[in-house]
This record gives sequence, structure tokens and C-alpha cells, in this order.
Amino acid sequence: MSNESPYRRRRSDRRGTWWKLQNLSRMKLGHMLQLLIVLAVTGLVWESHHKALFASEQLSQFKEEESLLLLHLQKIEQHSIQLHENLSRLAQSGVRANPAPAASENDGGDVDFDLIHKQTQQLYQMEEELNHEVRTLQTRIQQSARNHIVSEFGEGPVQVVLEIDFGNTGKLDGPNRISILLWHDTPHAAWTWLEQIGRNLWNGAKIDWQQGHILDAVPLHEDPMGGKIEFLEQSQHGHDAWTVGLRESESGMLTMYVNLQDNTNAHKAETCVGKVIDGFDALQRLLEVSRSQQQQQQDGGNNNQVISIKRASAMHVTKK
Repeated sequence: MSNESPYRRRRSDRRGTWWKLQNLSRMKLGHMLQLLIVLAVTGLVWESHHKALFASEQLSQFKEEESLLLLHLQKIEQHSIQLHENLSRLAQSGVRANPAPAASENDGGDVDFDLIHKQTQQLYQMEEELNHEVRTLQTRIQQSARNHIVSEFGEGPVQVVLEIDFGNTGKLDGPNRISILLWHDTPHAAWTWLEQIGRNLWNGAKIDWQQGHILDAVPLHEDPMGGKIEFLEQSQHGHDAWTVGLRESESGMLTMYVNLQDNTNAHKAETCVGKVIDGFDALQRLLEVSRSQQQQQQDGGNNNQVISIKRASAMHVTKK
């Protein structure tokens, strides 16, 4: 028979019950924490998925709107060209007509100059209205392009980074990156280029310098999606030294070039999209290597080494 008093037994039972309750509470708390973590992770995943779907829908909507605007713009420009041709023919017919007093009824060749003048004024008015509509559409296309850029890179300036492949030119190590800050007032051309960069179309683009006033870069392949600059954007920046321009080749491919001097007068009909802000040592190396290759070719050497863009990327400009 146990000598333990009833009081001690009750206290021991209470202590055991208390430990059981403590263990049970800890288990429940652990399960609740696990459940909260699972719910938090699920919420984050759902939010990320929702944001991705929203961004995808916005991007698709932007692209659809931009395509419709471009089609509308092309139709209006064609109509404007036809109006201009009609105005020219009408003006020429008015010049050739004899403004002398009306001929006799037998001639049947009277010219109603008041009617011609009225029709001419109407055509000029129609042309002004079309020009206004074209400018309005261009502004909407630019806004759509800005929405694309903000959706892709966020608010603030964007830069393009070019990693140059100098090939087997002797010195393999050295500066090989060029950074280009994109202007904010040429969003249509900038987005056209950025969209191609995002599809890796500029990886492997050949860089060429014929000791001229620009440094050319041409993609290896045509854009299967037909990316092109639909109209000239007037920037407050000119084609100064170290600025970057975009233009279309004779085959319709989008090409990029770096101005090595002030080419504002020579490239008035082309869009300037940005300026080199970093990598001038890489640019200098590129020019030196190109000059050396050209000298070797002039001396009868066989140098087929190609300088190219190893990789083109775009990103938001950091404070640094």
C-alpha cells in the first residue's frame, strides 16, 4: 500500500494535467502557425499570379490599341496623300486655265474660277482636319508606348546596356559595356527598340564603322513581327555627339547608330532616342579595334573578324 498522501496524489495529478494542457496548447499553437504560414504563402502566390494576369491583360490591351491606332494612322496618311495630289492637280488646272473674259457660248469652255477656288478651300480645310487627326493619333500612340514602358520597367528613366563582343582581337579582357539612356519624349521609337531587345533580336547584331560620322549596328535577322517606326518623333534633343538614333534600312529593318559628332543637320528625318551615358572607354576600344582591322585589310591582310553586340538588355535606371 502506497504511503503517498491523498494531497500529494492530487497535486501530482494536477501537475500532470497541467503539462498535458501545456503540450496540447503548444501543439495547437504550432498547427496554427503552420496554417497561418500556409495561408500567407498562398495569399502571396495568388497576389503575384493576379498581378501577372493583370499586367498581361494590360499589355495585351496596349498592344491591341496600338495596332488599331497604327492602322488608323496609315489610312489617314493615305487619305492625306490623295488629298494633297488632288490639290496639286486642281492647282495646276487652275494655272493652265485662261483667266481671260468668258468665251462665247459656242466655245463651251467657260471656267468657273469661283467654284474652283471654293473647292480648293474645302480641300485645304479637309487636309488641315486630317493633319490634326494624324497628330492626335500620334499622341495617342506615344501615350500607349509610354504605358508599355511603364508596365514593363516601372516609372522613371530606362537604359539600354550593350555588351560588346570584340572577338579574337588579341586583348580579350577590357571594357565591353555601353549604357544608353533613353529620352522620354520619343516613346514610340524607344518602345519599338525595347520590344525587339526583349525578344533578343539584337543579340549578335553586327557593329560596323567605316571611319565615318556614325557607328552602325544592324541585327542579323529581320523582325518576324515587323516592328518598325511608324512616324518621326520630334525630340527636344538633337543628334549631338554620342547620341543614339534609330532608322529603317532599305529592306525595312530597324537599325541603330551612335553619332560620333554633331549630325543634327544630316539626320533631321530620323529619330534620336537617347544618349550614351557610360562605357566611353568601350566605345574608344571599339573604334580602335575597327581602325586596326581596316588597316590590316588595306595592307592586304585577311581579317574577317566581326565585332558584334553579344547581348542587349534594358532596365530601369538606378540612382547610382
